[in-house]
Amino acid sequence: MNRILTLFAVLLAAFAIFYVAATTPAAKSAAASASEFSAGRAMADIAVMARAPHPVGSPANAAVRDYLVKRMTALGLGPRVARAESHRVHTVGDADYVSGAIVENVVGVLPGRDRAAPALALMAHYDSVAGSPGAADDITGVADVLEIVRAIKAKGVPARDVVVLITDGEEAGLLGAHAFFDADPLAGRVGFVVNLESRGGGGRAAMFETGADDGAAIGLFARTAASPNANALTAFVYKLLPNDTDFSVARARGLRGLNYAFIGRQFDYHSPSSTVAALDQGSVQQMGDSALGPALALAVAPTLPGKAPDVVYSDVLGSIVVTYPIWGGWLVLMAAVGLAGLGWIRRAPGETVTWIGVVRGFGAALLVLAIAALLLALTRFVTGVGVGWSAYRPLLARFAPFEIAMAFAGVAGLLIVGGVMQRAGRSGRISETWIGVVASGFGAAIAVQVVAPTADFAIAWPLLAACACAALTGWGTRSEVLIARPALVISTLVSAWLGGLFHTLLQGLDMPEAPALVVGLAALSLWPLTRIDPREGRWGWAPAAACLATSLALAAWLNLSSPWTARHPAAAEPLYIVNETGQAWRAAPLPLAPWTRSVLLADGGAYQERSFAGLPGDFGAAHALPVPAKMPAVTVTVGRDGRVSLTAPFTPDAAMLFLDVKVNGPVTDVRLDGKPTAILTRPGGWTHLRWQAAPDGPTITFNAAGRRTLDYRYAMMLNRWPAEAKPLPAMPADVMAWDRSGATVLTGGHAVSW
Repeated sequence: MNRILTLFAVLLAAFAIFYVAATTPAAKSAAASASEFSAGRAMADIAVMARAPHPVGSPANAAVRDYLVKRMTALGLGPRVARAESHRVHTVGDADYVSGAIVENVVGVLPGRDRAAPALALMAHYDSVAGSPGAADDITGVADVLEIVRAIKAKGVPARDVVVLITDGEEAGLLGAHAFFDADPLAGRVGFVVNLESRGGGGRAAMFETGADDGAAIGLFARTAASPNANALTAFVYKLLPNDTDFSVARARGLRGLNYAFIGRQFDYHSPSSTVAALDQGSVQQMGDSALGPALALAVAPTLPGKAPDVVYSDVLGSIVVTYPIWGGWLVLMAAVGLAGLGWIRRAPGETVTWIGVVRGFGAALLVLAIAALLLALTRFVTGVGVGWSAYRPLLARFAPFEIAMAFAGVAGLLIVGGVMQRAGRSGRISETWIGVVASGFGAAIAVQVVAPTADFAIAWPLLAACACAALTGWGTRSEVLIARPALVISTLVSAWLGGLFHTLLQGLDMPEAPALVVGLAALSLWPLTRIDPREGRWGWAPAAACLATSLALAAWLNLSSPWTARHPAAAEPLYIVNETGQAWRAAPLPLAPWTRSVLLADGGAYQERSFAGLPGDFGAAHALPVPAKMPAVTVTVGRDGRVSLTAPFTPDAAMLFLDVKVNGPVTDVRLDGKPTAILTRPGGWTHLRWQAAPDGPTITFNAAGRRTLDYRYAMMLNRWPAEAKPLPAMPADVMAWDRSGATVLTGGHAVSW
């Protein structure tokens, strides 16, 4: 039991170190030095700009735009409002998706000494999603940019121009960034981009993405960033995900840069709860501190970082950033081999190792991954929470107990496999299986070093730590206090570092099995502490059983108790849907809050689950009383020359249009609002358009030879509940109006043949 107690002591100390490293700093007041970043000064801007939801094209967004012009004028940036019609096309599977709006970027310049030098761009977006004040996403980024450029100006005239690019329409599809980098006259002068974003309401901001060939940029970041949080694994994984920010547009143009975001308190992401009061001011401070150093260095540098080979990099518990070239990964592995060999030489006299024991250890490492993944998935299953962003919200409302439950599940998996291997192995003092476990680490590290070398540090560093522990303890055969204590310190520090990876995976990916990889990495150095003393009999399994029981008990509590409070309310999005025949429904996207179900049944209709033409997703719905509605005047015209035109103008009070279009044969010369575009490329396949802040709506034209049929379906959203309908009842304190809550939706569609 002494080993198990030592294990828990190591894990407890590691958690304490991780917790301190992950805690955001105190916000500096508005009275801080002019050369410092002050969250207090930034919060003054956030309080004004995040008063209300402000999606693109809304009056509230225009108010934020006007405030930005005023603030940037006061900073001497000479701002201008760049108005443009912008649309973006992207393909998912067999379908094309198009988003479009009229955007109004706010662009200013802090002049530098060399006006011809490539400029530094500081970028963030000021629009929010509908229903959210967006205090974090991305008003924090906007306010941080303003405070950073103020601090740069306080240092004197920079060497180059600093472009302040506050984009519009990011939430509608990166539309402002596309408008700027496609056509703005300043775009060609930008040589480096620092972008500030958010996917939550708190936590430490990570620098999670760079441009291609980023070695020099990472070197500058490592030298200048205060309180850094960045590693190459996050950047590698992000490239594999379908996520985008405004920086994606700059990166696609070949620009280098640094992209920041924080992802803690994800319950507040795109939520009405993303308010000034709920925002972690420490996150505002830490993101500003981390971005100010590199931004200042870039602004005053004689040259911007150029192309340089990618490097391996990672912060160490938020203190320093370690970087080295890709080939340095092989040196790390060679050092690990040397330490492992030293441990072999220093093993206790008379200790022998059998190949079967090493093979058993290799299998144990794989079993740790499998059992940990199984228990993590089981814990998630017991919570009763489904997969998907909306379904995940009950866990985001109580993320801390969920994370604790998952951590106990991972420890239980490690203890179970360690106990099984100890009981199945020999009772000698040396842990043969530890050699096999570490051997599995070498196999994984070599494979990753070959396939994805920038990410290999995530395996190689814990492996190096495990081999250092092996060298100090003679592969566990020497446990003298003076030798064992350094090994315990190493195990504690590497476990704390891995705790950050566990935390990031659990927050960033809705994949409960993924943190099992962290458990497997922790096993490399913790393995000797998992053995059960045979003299303890069945009681030796008590720690593993206690961990598993704690995990499942917490998960069951999360399942059986309500997560909703005034701070973390349930989301409700009741809609009044009316189709062209006059039928009406009260409907809301699934899953439903109990209050929402009562709203749907208010007109006496029977509850059903269904979809609606033109609207994405599945809905709970009930028939409602008909109300008068003026349907959109969608028109399709076919010219004698075979030129087809579809126009879908907005009706009065309309805020958004969903329009799906398909043609049953090939078409040519497709244009969207007169511009060539890659849509309707698959005969018989749907193209899905989402249009905002553009009253004229989209116009699609194309050539079609021969007999054709064009199908279209639409859903037009109005920012009001029908005046003739029974009004919505007051929401209880534990329910919040989500996204387009209270909107009227006009739906319809037709097929036109020629």
